[in-house]
Amino acid sequence: MAIDTIFLARRAITMSGREAEALAVSDGRIAALGSHAEMLALRAPGTEVVDLGDGVVLPGLVEPHTHPDLCAQFYEWVDVSGFTHGSAAEVERELRQAIARTPAGRWIYAFGLDFMLTPDLGTWDRARLDALAPAHPLVIVIQSLHTAFVNSLALQGAGIDDATPDPPLAGRFVRDAAGRLTGKVEEAAAITPFLAGMDFSPDAFAQRLRHQFERYREVGITTIGMPGTFVPLPFLEIYESLAPAAPLRTVAYLRDPQIDAVARAPGSGADRFRLRGVKLWYDGSPYSGTMLVDQPYLESELCCCRLGIAPGTVGYANHDRRELLPRLRRHLERGWQVLTHAQGDRGVRETLDLYEEALDPSARATDHRWRIEHAGLISAADIARAARLGVALSFHVDHLRWYGAELRDQILGPERAARMMPLGTAVRGGHRISLHADSPMYPPGPLRLARTAATRLTRGGEVLGADEVIPVERALRAVTIDAAWQLHLDDEIGSLEAGKRADLTVLDADPLALPAADLDRIAVRSTWLDGRLATAT
Repeated sequence: MAIDTIFLARRAITMSGREAEALAVSDGRIAALGSHAEMLALRAPGTEVVDLGDGVVLPGLVEPHTHPDLCAQFYEWVDVSGFTHGSAAEVERELRQAIARTPAGRWIYAFGLDFMLTPDLGTWDRARLDALAPAHPLVIVIQSLHTAFVNSLALQGAGIDDATPDPPLAGRFVRDAAGRLTGKVEEAAAITPFLAGMDFSPDAFAQRLRHQFERYREVGITTIGMPGTFVPLPFLEIYESLAPAAPLRTVAYLRDPQIDAVARAPGSGADRFRLRGVKLWYDGSPYSGTMLVDQPYLESELCCCRLGIAPGTVGYANHDRRELLPRLRRHLERGWQVLTHAQGDRGVRETLDLYEEALDPSARATDHRWRIEHAGLISAADIARAARLGVALSFHVDHLRWYGAELRDQILGPERAARMMPLGTAVRGGHRISLHADSPMYPPGPLRLARTAATRLTRGGEVLGADEVIPVERALRAVTIDAAWQLHLDDEIGSLEAGKRADLTVLDADPLALPAADLDRIAVRSTWLDGRLATAT
């Protein structure tokens, strides 16, 4: 076997239980691992030696739940996020500047309105947006993605009026007591019509997507799972055309209504882009009051006056189980992996009820790897039930870091907030969990996710639910080998082992030698795919 490249490092964290400090690569795959001397002994004429100095090598980091198509759009919009704006005045100034430079009649899109990180935002509705932008259709999507605010011209441009029914597949055009549209829009199916003013030309979309690939590469990601595409299906071809030169691999999941429109088989595609399954949304978000919970949201100033969550709200299901169950069975028969967004305790329970009915005993014995996405308030009983059904859990753990204090004090209460994202219970219950940022909701960053999983620190430095902390090594598994397993790629990537692809993330420090609270301070030096340096496209 001809050795193409030898990598020398301070340490290689293999995630396979083996210690190493160097690896040899042949034809894009790992041929051997060991000490510097052992690997250099394999050198032949033409072998390239890459000396990474004091760098630490991990398997390429995996983000199993992110939306590159939405990121490609939203990160190009007017930025009104709480990450960059501390007051309502700053947000309104940003919007007025965008309105002033945009010709009248053109659509204006903004992303990131954040009632937690920008606490003085007050009430946002159609009237407020009409006053800001009387001559432009204006659409503002909040940071949690499940709610948008639109003005009258946007409603008109999208063809939505007071008589328009709510969409049949998840979503609401919110109305006041008189039946008039308020300008608040909930869930993806209801928000999608307001993308009418977007530039979806192939060249523009491809360029925005390249920018997003670079954002992933900069934080060490070499593989992503894309759960649900939000652009028209012809753009699937754009993903595939960009894939050979992209600095990462993509595993795609279509939205349920799209799956019958493609003549593809599960797992079809190539090394850099393949189609794996179907994405469903059973409930919504805790910040819209659409996450389905057993007990109502708190009656607090944040809920009632800023988030618009009425007293007694428990959220709602986006689907009728009588309609959803036959579809799940059809997806199972066709071999599609099913991912379902379910956050609330009731939402998760009802999703697992459906899974249990669809996955009969013979199906449970198969390697289906169906997943629950986010699993925010999953109970201990449902964690155990998911394990029995062979259902994997992917946790949206950044909720704890960014909004943990608000969840505890104003949205859910101390008891529910402490058991939100119960990683420790899931790991103790035998689950191979993964972690995700759900970008564009939160910026991508697997090491930041691992830090939150291993500390449960809020942005204010408080520990939320200490019993659910997991070890750093386990958190790293959740962004490497276990995340790869959830994507059906663990035989190819996720650990450094002979025969696997040489996908590498090189760090400037050893995550196993630092305090867990310092994980997100580690810098990513480079990423490599198939033993080749990943670069911007």
